[in-house]
Amino acid sequence: MEIYQQLWNEALPALENGRPQLDKNLLNKSQDRRRGVSLAIRPSPAILEKLNAFVRPLMTMVPGQYFYQPEELHVTFLTIISGSEFWRKEIRRLAVCRALIQEILSRHKTFKIRFQGVTASPGAIMIQGFPDDGLEKIRSELRVAFTENGLEDLLDRRYKINSAHITVARFCQPEADWNRLTDFLKANRQTDFGEMNVETIQLVWGDWYASANTIRTLQQYHLRPLQNTL
Repeated sequence: MEIYQQLWNEALPALENGRPQLDKNLLNKSQDRRRGVSLAIRPSPAILEKLNAFVRPLMTMVPGQYFYQPEELHVTFLTIISGSEFWRKEIRRLAVCRALIQEILSRHKTFKIRFQGVTASPGAIMIQGFPDDGLEKIRSELRVAFTENGLEDLLDRRYKINSAHITVARFCQPEADWNRLTDFLKANRQTDFGEMNVETIQLVWGDWYASANTIRTLQQYHLRPLQNTL
């Protein structure tokens, strides 16, 4: 995906010069009142094992940064209510959203995502995800349905999600061996983390970072299995 290269091109000079984008909210996350609702995909156990193997040396390399716990790792499929302090004003429309999501996801079959390579933004480290066309078909159908039902203002408020990445770390401390980190990321630009068949999509409520101590699963949607043609 072109978006991953664009992110990398922005991140590389920032990291090489020791000038990452720091998220100050992570220094006192308990005081961050932003909450939201999104559709999320959890990595399979096999992929999660490889992600953990990648993150462990990072935690030693740049201690003090924010690393997602294994149970927090996810692909954001679609943001339904963008994370903010004013989420209560929007939550009243969630019942309508859930009905639309249920109707559309019940018609769709499982799809695959291949996770290969590492990219970064000036503020975070991400694993690149490459889905088949099933993911974008569902996203597009949901966006059309939300628009037709007067809910288009809920979606894509920050930016239009068009990738399937997993964020594994965010930067919150200025002191780090940024050159060593950059070399490590370069060495893993094509690392293969495996492929998974997406069978379940979760509707979750939680904080900005999908923290394990705040996130709540509101519903699980099971996609239809692919027909065996043999």
